[in-house]
Amino acid sequence: MNAVIYARFSSSSQREASIEEQVKVCREYAQKHEHEIVDIYSDNAISGKTDERPSLRKLLADSAKHKFDTVLVYSIDRFGRNLMQTLTNENKLVINGVTLVSATENFTEDPSGRFFRNMMMAQAQFYSEELAEKIKRGMDYNAERYMYNGGGVPLGYRINSEKRYEIDPEMAPFVQTIFQMYADGSKVSEITEFLNSQGVKTSTGVAFNKNSLHTILNNRRYLGYYIHKDVETRGEVPQIVSDELFERVAKKLKVNRKTPARAKAKVEYLLTTKLFCG
Repeated sequence: MNAVIYARFSSSSQREASIEEQVKVCREYAQKHEHEIVDIYSDNAISGKTDERPSLRKLLADSAKHKFDTVLVYSIDRFGRNLMQTLTNENKLVINGVTLVSATENFTEDPSGRFFRNMMMAQAQFYSEELAEKIKRGMDYNAERYMYNGGGVPLGYRINSEKRYEIDPEMAPFVQTIFQMYADGSKVSEITEFLNSQGVKTSTGVAFNKNSLHTILNNRRYLGYYIHKDVETRGEVPQIVSDELFERVAKKLKVNRKTPARAKAKVEYLLTTKLFCG
């Protein structure tokens, strides 16, 4: 029988290799059961709770072309973690004469087997929702104590052993330089060239560009704000940029948003932001 493999991992924190591992197990299952793998579909860093998965959508569309008889997944929760969506998508396969098979779970094609598979789908949704609730409680607990809550750490800060923000003495001066240069009239291209020439990397470890620089210039955490769920609490994070300097930069950002072509100009025009076409 012709078969395809569908593999998925949920978030960017998981290893890319997990896709390869899923495919490896599915290939072993296919060889053992004499299935010929004709294609592989994979969705990377996409939750199983949503149908907004490009490869899954393509798989469902291709199933109507009758190019394969079986969809192999490592486990049923790789196909989805929302019970209603998973049942609906499986039904689309059934209508097209395609069977959904788990390489690590033994589901028979009789009423009891389908019941057990549906129970596993429900369990996958329960696990996903319970995990999300635990993560939310953990983040709320950390936020109440103004502790680091995961995610990227802005340039100029580091997280100490108590999971609190502290100033990175090596990188914080560069943050201050960024704000000062912009406030003094330097162009974004000039600032990024300076930083890259100094070997300074963004908080994600890559070279600076226009977007990464604007992320820094608009980050109110540099004023000493702890931010959680759009709630800002001042004084719980060390301040790197002074109020006066941050305000000067904010005004320039507002002006430059109204004159986007200014950044592309080769020379400085004296009447920019002062003379407008009627």
